[in-house]
Amino acid sequence: MTMLKRLHIDNYKCLTNFDLCFGELTLLLGVNGSGKSAIFEVVGKLRDFIRGDARVGELFSPADITRWSKKAEQHFELEIDISGDICLYRLVVEHNPERRLTRVKREELLGDGKPLFLFEKGEVQLYRDDHSEGPPYSFDWTQSGLAPVAERDDNTRLCAFRN
Repeated sequence: MTMLKRLHIDNYKCLTNFDLCFGELTLLLGVNGSGKSAIFEVVGKLRDFIRGDARVGELFSPADITRWSKKAEQHFELEIDISGDICLYRLVVEHNPERRLTRVKREELLGDGKPLFLFEKGEVQLYRDDHSEGPPYSFDWTQSGLAPVAERDDNTRLCAFRN
């Protein structure tokens, strides 16, 4: 069974340093403009990004940055329980309006607190299910490094998260 446990959003629309922990049943209530729809938008955008359905700039626009924030980065975290295996996914999106550039600054996946995947500065480092280092490779800063990873016997945790 797969269950979303926690969502962290920083610098997206009206949500700054926002944490939401989910139970078996979680209700979202609030006045208009309080961020309910933004929560669902982020979850959908992260899903599309991780699956490779869109580039980061197509999903996360500089226009989505919190209006009162001076930060040019957006931070997102998903914590998911996949049949008892706790996976923590982190994404940092960097915006440079002068250069009209939006890219992945850092993307990582941890399984039970240990590395399964790291994408930083255009370099991906894969880790096996036992957390030993797998092959590194260069990759496009505008896409998720998780999307093209082929399923193998030694990366089942990473692929279970992505799927």
